[in-house]
Amino acid sequence: MSTIRKTIDVSAAPDTVWAKIADVSSISNLIGFLENSTLNGQIRVCTLSDGGTLEEEIISVDSDLQRVVYSIRNSPLNLSFHVAAMELEQHDGGTRVTWTVDLKPDEAAQHMEPMLEAACRDMQTTLA
Repeated sequence: MSTIRKTIDVSAAPDTVWAKIADVSSISNLIGFLENSTLNGQIRVCTLSDGGTLEEEIISVDSDLQRVVYSIRNSPLNLSFHVAAMELEQHDGGTRVTWTVDLKPDEAAQHMEPMLEAACRDMQTTLA
């Protein structure tokens, strides 16, 4: 199993950032390569800019921990396992966002890494 961890610092207060992260149906407002996102119960479907889709199960939205946990159930990457967490903490007058992704097969990490990198660049702006 591979683990990818990305950390970004944004100038906005944790409660402001949390309001955006906790709105799991609107993740497409935060990440540029997502054209759309919808939520049906605990299942989120994200449409990618290339027309592909990700089907994700929202596992937890914990306001006390300011953490969202989700798992990709179906994607173009043919993952056999995926679970991810976005966690917030106050940091230097703003918020630190830590995004941890565990996935299999290991080869999928080389495709997932640039996607997460791009998403983090986008969120640097959209969460501020």
